[in-house]
Amino acid sequence: MQKLHDEPDMEKRNLARAYDGLREGDFKNEYFTAWKDGQTGFPMVDACMRALHKSGWINFRMRAMLVSFASYDLWLHWRPTSLYLARQFLDYEPGIHYPQFQMQSGTTGMNTFRVYSPTKQVQDHDPQVRNTF
Repeated sequence: MQKLHDEPDMEKRNLARAYDGLREGDFKNEYFTAWKDGQTGFPMVDACMRALHKSGWINFRMRAMLVSFASYDLWLHWRPTSLYLARQFLDYEPGIHYPQFQMQSGTTGMNTFRVYSPTKQVQDHDPQVRNTF
């Protein structure tokens, strides 16, 4: 909660204002819908979204991959995707959610970009492809 206490606007605007306007004008609702519905065509992304819909929980690495994929591959602004996931996570905690979301989407201005490859995540976490399809 400390981060949110120190930066209360973190849930509404980019922590680093230099990134304002980065993705807002390019928002594609069809990409957002495919991401939400687990219909992106990327098996690990879609499997994670299905698991989240079913249980309300996925581990940190898969959360980070969903955010990274939405932010970098689909070029979606973090705000709508963060609001959507906030409603999905049973363990949603705003003081953790928004700082992590901005870090994973590259809008803090103090962290390197973290791009999680869905293909690498399959290789590392589901090499026999048992849970991805």
